[in-house]
Amino acid sequence: MNNLIRFLQKYYYVFLFLILEGIAIYFISCNSYYQGSAITNLANNVAGYTFDQCNKISHYFSLASVNEELVKENARLREQIESSYVKYTDRVMIKDDTIYKQQFAFMEAKVISKSINKRNNYFMLNKGRSSGIDKDMSVIAQNGIVGIVTQVTDNFSLVMTVLHQDSKIAVKNKRTQASGTLVWEGGSYEKGKIIDIPSSMPLKVGDTIITSGFSRNFPEGIIVGYIEKFSKDQGSGFYNVDIKYSTDYNKLGFVYVVKNFFKIEQEQLEKGMKNE
Repeated sequence: MNNLIRFLQKYYYVFLFLILEGIAIYFISCNSYYQGSAITNLANNVAGYTFDQCNKISHYFSLASVNEELVKENARLREQIESSYVKYTDRVMIKDDTIYKQQFAFMEAKVISKSINKRNNYFMLNKGRSSGIDKDMSVIAQNGIVGIVTQVTDNFSLVMTVLHQDSKIAVKNKRTQASGTLVWEGGSYEKGKIIDIPSSMPLKVGDTIITSGFSRNFPEGIIVGYIEKFSKDQGSGFYNVDIKYSTDYNKLGFVYVVKNFFKIEQEQLEKGMKNE
Protein backbone atom coordinates (compact mmCIF):
# COMPACT_ATOMS: atom_id res chain seq x y z
CA MET A 1 0.00 0.00 0.00
CA ASN A 2 2.83 2.42 0.84
CA ASN A 3 4.44 1.74 -2.51
CA LEU A 4 1.15 2.52 -4.27
CA ILE A 5 0.78 5.81 -2.38
CA ARG A 6 4.35 6.82 -3.21
CA PHE A 7 3.75 5.94 -6.87
CA LEU A 8 0.60 8.10 -7.02
CA GLN A 9 2.35 10.98 -5.28
CA LYS A 10 5.23 10.82 -7.76
CA TYR A 11 3.11 10.66 -10.92
CA TYR A 12 -0.11 12.40 -9.80
CA TYR A 13 0.31 15.12 -12.43
CA VAL A 14 0.21 12.52 -15.21
CA PHE A 15 -3.07 11.08 -13.93
CA LEU A 16 -4.45 14.61 -13.42
CA PHE A 17 -3.55 15.47 -17.01
CA LEU A 18 -5.27 12.35 -18.34
CA ILE A 19 -8.41 13.06 -16.32
CA LEU A 20 -8.58 16.68 -17.53
CA GLU A 21 -7.90 15.57 -21.08
CA GLY A 22 -10.77 13.09 -20.85
CA ILE A 23 -13.11 15.76 -19.54
CA ALA A 24 -12.09 18.11 -22.35
CA ILE A 25 -12.70 15.45 -24.98
CA TYR A 26 -16.10 14.73 -23.44
CA PHE A 27 -17.18 18.39 -23.64
CA ILE A 28 -15.92 18.68 -27.20
CA SER A 29 -17.86 15.60 -28.28
CA CYS A 30 -21.01 16.92 -26.61
CA ASN A 31 -20.85 20.44 -28.14
CA SER A 32 -19.67 19.60 -31.68
CA TYR A 33 -21.41 17.07 -33.92
CA TYR A 34 -18.40 16.53 -36.20
CA GLN A 35 -15.85 16.07 -33.42
CA GLY A 36 -18.32 13.95 -31.47
CA SER A 37 -18.82 11.60 -34.43
CA ALA A 38 -15.08 11.33 -35.04
CA ILE A 39 -14.37 10.58 -31.38
CA THR A 40 -17.18 8.02 -31.24
CA ASN A 41 -15.90 6.26 -34.37
CA LEU A 42 -12.38 6.23 -33.00
CA ALA A 43 -13.59 4.81 -29.69
CA ASN A 44 -15.60 2.12 -31.48
CA ASN A 45 -12.59 1.17 -33.61
CA VAL A 46 -10.34 0.94 -30.58
CA ALA A 47 -12.92 -1.10 -28.67
CA GLY A 48 -13.50 -3.38 -31.65
CA TYR A 49 -9.78 -3.97 -32.14
CA THR A 50 -9.34 -4.66 -28.43
CA PHE A 51 -12.21 -7.17 -28.33
CA ASP A 52 -10.90 -8.85 -31.51
CA GLN A 53 -7.43 -9.30 -30.03
CA CYS A 54 -8.86 -10.61 -26.77
CA ASN A 55 -10.99 -13.07 -28.71
CA LYS A 56 -7.95 -14.30 -30.68
CA ILE A 57 -5.98 -14.80 -27.47
CA SER A 58 -8.89 -16.67 -25.87
CA HIS A 59 -9.29 -18.80 -29.01
CA TYR A 60 -5.57 -19.64 -29.01
CA PHE A 61 -5.63 -20.93 -25.44
CA SER A 62 -8.76 -22.98 -26.17
CA LEU A 63 -7.17 -24.80 -29.15
CA ALA A 64 -5.88 -27.63 -26.96
CA SER A 65 -9.36 -28.56 -25.74
CA VAL A 66 -10.76 -28.16 -29.26
CA ASN A 67 -8.10 -30.53 -30.64
CA GLU A 68 -8.92 -33.13 -27.99
CA GLU A 69 -12.61 -32.95 -28.90
CA LEU A 70 -11.77 -33.37 -32.60
CA VAL A 71 -9.62 -36.40 -31.85
CA LYS A 72 -12.47 -37.98 -29.87
CA GLU A 73 -14.91 -37.29 -32.68
CA ASN A 74 -12.53 -38.79 -35.26
CA ALA A 75 -12.23 -41.91 -33.12
CA ARG A 76 -16.01 -42.28 -33.09
CA LEU A 77 -16.17 -41.77 -36.86
CA ARG A 78 -13.43 -44.32 -37.50
CA GLU A 79 -15.47 -46.93 -35.68
CA GLN A 80 -18.33 -46.31 -38.11
CA ILE A 81 -16.42 -46.84 -41.35
CA GLU A 82 -16.84 -50.12 -43.20
CA SER A 83 -13.23 -51.28 -42.72
CA SER A 84 -13.83 -51.48 -38.95
CA TYR A 85 -16.48 -54.16 -39.46
CA VAL A 86 -16.60 -57.71 -40.76
CA LYS A 87 -19.42 -58.40 -43.21
CA TYR A 88 -21.11 -61.80 -43.23
CA THR A 89 -22.79 -62.65 -46.52
CA ASP A 90 -24.02 -66.08 -45.40
CA ARG A 91 -27.23 -65.68 -43.39
CA VAL A 92 -26.33 -68.75 -41.33
CA MET A 93 -23.43 -66.79 -39.77
CA ILE A 94 -25.56 -63.80 -38.77
CA LYS A 95 -25.57 -62.92 -35.10
CA ASP A 96 -28.27 -60.66 -33.64
CA ASP A 97 -29.77 -60.39 -37.14
CA THR A 98 -27.03 -58.15 -38.57
CA ILE A 99 -24.69 -58.66 -41.51
CA TYR A 100 -22.00 -56.50 -39.92
CA LYS A 101 -20.01 -57.14 -36.78
CA GLN A 102 -17.58 -54.61 -35.41
CA GLN A 103 -13.99 -55.82 -35.38
CA PHE A 104 -12.05 -52.67 -34.47
CA ALA A 105 -12.56 -49.89 -31.92
CA PHE A 106 -10.47 -46.73 -31.67
CA MET A 107 -9.38 -45.06 -28.41
CA GLU A 108 -7.85 -41.59 -28.55
CA ALA A 109 -4.65 -40.88 -26.62
CA LYS A 110 -2.07 -38.12 -26.32
CA VAL A 111 1.66 -38.48 -26.95
CA ILE A 112 3.45 -37.23 -23.83
CA SER A 113 7.04 -38.14 -24.76
CA LYS A 114 8.76 -39.50 -27.84
CA SER A 115 12.00 -40.11 -29.70
CA ILE A 116 12.48 -40.02 -33.47
CA ASN A 117 16.24 -39.85 -34.07
CA LYS A 118 17.47 -42.96 -32.23
CA ARG A 119 18.04 -46.41 -33.70
CA ASN A 120 14.98 -47.67 -31.82
CA ASN A 121 12.26 -45.11 -31.14
CA TYR A 122 9.29 -45.15 -28.78
CA PHE A 123 6.28 -42.97 -27.96
CA MET A 124 4.70 -42.79 -24.50
CA LEU A 125 0.94 -42.27 -24.31
CA ASN A 126 -1.11 -40.76 -21.49
CA LYS A 127 -3.46 -43.76 -21.28
CA GLY A 128 -2.97 -47.32 -20.13
CA ARG A 129 -4.66 -50.43 -18.82
CA SER A 130 -7.36 -48.48 -16.95
CA SER A 131 -8.45 -46.97 -20.28
CA GLY A 132 -8.69 -50.37 -21.99
CA ILE A 133 -5.27 -50.38 -23.64
CA ASP A 134 -3.38 -53.69 -23.76
CA LYS A 135 -0.07 -54.93 -25.07
CA ASP A 136 0.16 -55.60 -28.83
CA MET A 137 -2.57 -53.12 -29.76
CA SER A 138 -1.78 -51.12 -32.87
CA VAL A 139 -1.53 -47.34 -32.88
CA ILE A 140 -2.43 -45.10 -35.79
CA ALA A 141 -2.64 -41.34 -36.41
CA GLN A 142 -4.88 -39.13 -38.49
CA ASN A 143 -2.63 -39.54 -41.54
CA GLY A 144 -1.03 -42.94 -41.10
CA ILE A 145 0.28 -45.70 -38.86
CA VAL A 146 2.41 -45.20 -35.75
CA GLY A 147 3.36 -48.56 -34.21
CA ILE A 148 2.54 -51.27 -31.67
CA VAL A 149 1.97 -51.05 -27.90
CA THR A 150 4.76 -52.99 -26.17
CA GLN A 151 4.34 -52.09 -22.48
CA VAL A 152 1.34 -51.00 -20.43
CA THR A 153 0.80 -49.70 -16.90
CA ASP A 154 -2.46 -48.59 -15.34
CA ASN A 155 -2.17 -45.04 -16.66
CA PHE A 156 0.45 -45.09 -19.42
CA SER A 157 1.55 -47.14 -22.41
CA LEU A 158 4.73 -47.44 -24.46
CA VAL A 159 4.57 -47.71 -28.24
CA MET A 160 7.26 -49.22 -30.44
CA THR A 161 6.97 -46.99 -33.47
CA VAL A 162 7.63 -47.83 -37.12
CA LEU A 163 10.97 -46.06 -36.50
CA HIS A 164 12.37 -49.19 -34.83
CA GLN A 165 14.65 -51.95 -36.14
CA ASP A 166 12.24 -54.66 -34.91
CA SER A 167 9.15 -53.10 -36.49
CA LYS A 168 7.71 -55.25 -39.28
CA ILE A 169 4.24 -54.42 -40.56
CA ALA A 170 2.31 -56.10 -43.37
CA VAL A 171 1.49 -53.58 -46.11
CA LYS A 172 0.46 -53.52 -49.76
CA ASN A 173 0.38 -51.31 -52.82
CA LYS A 174 -3.07 -49.74 -52.98
CA ARG A 175 -3.08 -49.70 -56.78
CA THR A 176 -1.79 -53.21 -57.54
CA GLN A 177 -2.56 -54.96 -54.21
CA ALA A 178 1.00 -56.37 -54.20
CA SER A 179 1.91 -57.12 -50.58
CA GLY A 180 5.17 -56.58 -48.72
CA THR A 181 6.65 -55.73 -45.33
CA LEU A 182 7.36 -52.28 -43.93
CA VAL A 183 10.72 -51.98 -42.14
CA TRP A 184 13.00 -49.17 -40.96
CA GLU A 185 16.75 -49.28 -41.40
CA GLY A 186 17.52 -46.07 -39.52
CA GLY A 187 18.26 -42.60 -40.82
CA SER A 188 15.49 -40.11 -41.50
CA TYR A 189 12.28 -40.37 -39.48
CA GLU A 190 10.42 -39.34 -42.63
CA LYS A 191 11.32 -42.41 -44.69
CA GLY A 192 10.95 -46.19 -44.50
CA LYS A 193 11.47 -49.25 -46.72
CA ILE A 194 9.25 -51.95 -48.18
CA ILE A 195 10.67 -55.45 -48.69
CA ASP A 196 9.29 -58.72 -50.06
CA ILE A 197 7.41 -57.23 -53.04
CA PRO A 198 8.15 -59.48 -56.06
CA SER A 199 9.99 -57.69 -58.87
CA SER A 200 7.45 -59.12 -61.33
CA MET A 201 4.78 -56.78 -59.93
CA PRO A 202 4.43 -53.31 -61.54
CA LEU A 203 5.35 -50.32 -59.35
CA LYS A 204 5.24 -46.57 -59.88
CA VAL A 205 6.78 -43.64 -58.05
CA GLY A 206 3.98 -42.03 -56.09
CA ASP A 207 2.04 -45.26 -55.47
CA THR A 208 0.21 -45.27 -52.15
CA ILE A 209 1.19 -47.88 -49.58
CA ILE A 210 -1.49 -49.01 -47.10
CA THR A 211 -1.85 -51.70 -44.44
CA SER A 212 -2.77 -55.04 -45.96
CA GLY A 213 -4.95 -56.36 -43.18
CA PHE A 214 -2.85 -59.56 -43.00
CA SER A 215 -1.72 -58.58 -39.50
CA ARG A 216 -4.20 -58.96 -36.66
CA ASN A 217 -3.07 -55.59 -35.29
CA PHE A 218 -3.86 -53.10 -38.06
CA PRO A 219 -7.14 -52.73 -39.94
CA GLU A 220 -6.85 -52.96 -43.70
CA GLY A 221 -6.49 -49.75 -45.69
CA ILE A 222 -4.68 -47.48 -43.21
CA ILE A 223 -2.32 -45.26 -45.18
CA VAL A 224 1.41 -45.76 -44.62
CA GLY A 225 3.15 -43.58 -47.17
CA TYR A 226 4.10 -43.06 -50.82
CA ILE A 227 6.77 -44.68 -53.00
CA GLU A 228 9.70 -42.34 -53.62
CA LYS A 229 11.98 -44.71 -55.52
CA PHE A 230 12.52 -48.42 -56.12
CA SER A 231 14.96 -50.81 -57.75
CA LYS A 232 15.12 -54.51 -58.50
CA ASP A 233 17.36 -56.75 -56.44
CA GLN A 234 18.56 -59.14 -59.14
CA GLY A 235 19.76 -61.71 -56.64
CA SER A 236 16.52 -62.08 -54.71
CA GLY A 237 13.78 -61.37 -57.23
CA PHE A 238 12.27 -58.68 -55.02
CA TYR A 239 12.15 -54.88 -55.06
CA ASN A 240 14.03 -52.49 -52.82
CA VAL A 241 11.41 -49.79 -52.20
CA ASP A 242 11.92 -46.46 -50.43
CA ILE A 243 8.81 -44.68 -49.20
CA LYS A 244 8.02 -41.37 -47.57
CA TYR A 245 5.78 -41.75 -44.54
CA SER A 246 2.43 -40.01 -44.73
CA THR A 247 2.74 -38.98 -41.05
CA ASP A 248 5.13 -36.36 -39.67
CA TYR A 249 6.19 -38.15 -36.48
CA ASN A 250 8.04 -35.09 -35.23
CA LYS A 251 4.79 -33.11 -35.01
CA LEU A 252 2.51 -35.93 -33.88
CA GLY A 253 0.54 -35.07 -30.73
CA PHE A 254 -2.58 -37.26 -30.73
CA VAL A 255 -3.04 -40.88 -31.79
CA TYR A 256 -5.65 -43.66 -31.86
CA VAL A 257 -5.08 -47.00 -30.16
CA VAL A 258 -6.85 -49.78 -32.08
CA LYS A 259 -8.60 -52.63 -30.30
CA ASN A 260 -9.22 -55.81 -32.28
CA PHE A 261 -12.24 -57.67 -30.86
CA PHE A 262 -11.29 -60.81 -32.84
CA LYS A 263 -7.68 -60.91 -31.64
CA ILE A 264 -8.08 -63.94 -29.34
CA GLU A 265 -9.79 -65.98 -32.05
CA GLN A 266 -7.05 -65.14 -34.53
CA GLU A 267 -4.29 -66.00 -32.04
CA GLN A 268 -5.88 -69.38 -31.31
CA LEU A 269 -5.97 -70.23 -35.01
CA GLU A 270 -2.35 -69.12 -35.43
CA LYS A 271 -1.29 -71.38 -32.56
CA GLY A 272 -3.09 -74.26 -34.22
CA MET A 273 -1.21 -73.62 -37.48
CA LYS A 274 2.15 -73.64 -35.64
CA ASN A 275 1.36 -76.92 -33.87
CA GLU A 276 0.62 -78.77 -37.10
